[in-house]
Amino acid sequence: MIKRIIAFVILLLILWLLLATTISLSVDAKSKTETVDMGRFKITAYCPCQSCSDDFGRKCAKKNTYARSNHTIAVDPDIIDLGSKVKVGKKTYYAEDTGGKVQGDVVDIFFDTHKEVVDFGVKYKNVKVIRKKN
Repeated sequence: MIKRIIAFVILLLILWLLLATTISLSVDAKSKTETVDMGRFKITAYCPCQSCSDDFGRKCAKKNTYARSNHTIAVDPDIIDLGSKVKVGKKTYYAEDTGGKVQGDVVDIFFDTHKEVVDFGVKYKNVKVIRKKN
């Protein structure tokens, strides 16, 4: 009987470990937020120039919002909700914009100048959405 109980407990532990590794949800006990790992995204850059933003400049898709360097990112709203706080690598941004080239697992970081966009290039980084706990 004891062997069966031990085997059952071990089975439960294995199942728990499998579930814990497949669900990438971490909760900060001190704060009222949780972090959802979205996976590895293609990270691009844009600025208010004509070639990057057409005629939109700094105006964002999120109502009454203007893009700011080191703050604003464009996302696919089917993947990341507008208004979300998003961690790209080690930096935190806010999803305030969308774009024609931003589809699927892509994040477009806003910069003030086109030189910064060119210097940034294209990267691939882990993306996490920080949201309030339910």
